[in-house]
Amino acid sequence: MKNQKISLPEQGIFFIEEIEQIARSAGGIIKAHYTQGVIAEFKSLRQVVTTADRESEQFLKEALLQLYPCHFYGEESGGVIIEQGDQWVVDPLDGTENMTGYPPLLAVSIGLLRNGTPVLGVVYDPIHDILYSAQQGGLLKINGEVTQLRKRTDPTNAVVGLDFSSEMQTRPETLDQLSRVLQQARAVKVLGAPVLSLAEVAAGRLDLFFRPSTKLTDMAAGVCMIRAAGGKAVDYEGEEWTIHSKGVIAGSSGMIEAYMPCFYIT
Repeated sequence: MKNQKISLPEQGIFFIEEIEQIARSAGGIIKAHYTQGVIAEFKSLRQVVTTADRESEQFLKEALLQLYPCHFYGEESGGVIIEQGDQWVVDPLDGTENMTGYPPLLAVSIGLLRNGTPVLGVVYDPIHDILYSAQQGGLLKINGEVTQLRKRTDPTNAVVGLDFSSEMQTRPETLDQLSRVLQQARAVKVLGAPVLSLAEVAAGRLDLFFRPSTKLTDMAAGVCMIRAAGGKAVDYEGEEWTIHSKGVIAGSSGMIEAYMPCFYIT
């Protein structure tokens, strides 16, 4: 695979392969914990965290800031979201619930925001050894091979991904929306890992993904990939997704248009 150079104002130039290697190394931490087994702790009423999350994030923070010192926002350590300048946004372990359960769908997500816009995304699935990467103005690559979003035109053939929010007030509405989606879709998948769901839409293995409440750490890399693959990410009002959006619908323009009536609040 030809090296893809990333130009940044303060640091000069580095290669996306360096970020991919950082993601693989963080994935190695996760896989080791998954194999050995971990104990989940509750960080809120319905959200869990493990030592794998914390160790992966600490590694990512040190490695990414050494590669390119800029602002940093992590799923576990938090931080301040900025709208001017560059900022790493990472989810060190998406799918934490799956660490102690099933299915074995886990991911490391590394996104780079520039002035609030996703300009780079790297996602690594360490269990299945699948690496997704993209940058603004470039192409999506999966394990080094260029791919594009699948552009189905018939919504009845669609495979739709969905992820329920831990925010209980959104679930009744999501169930209503799911009921309407099921009247059209061929199948619905719940992966329990929004980062992977977005990557799979970009890869063409899911036709649409929706989630009513999103975290920036789940979205930064995936939105970059969706756009690089030729798709769109919008909010529940049909406007382009931004770092201020509360929900996301991602897929091809045609598929989003076909399914948008399912998401209108009635």
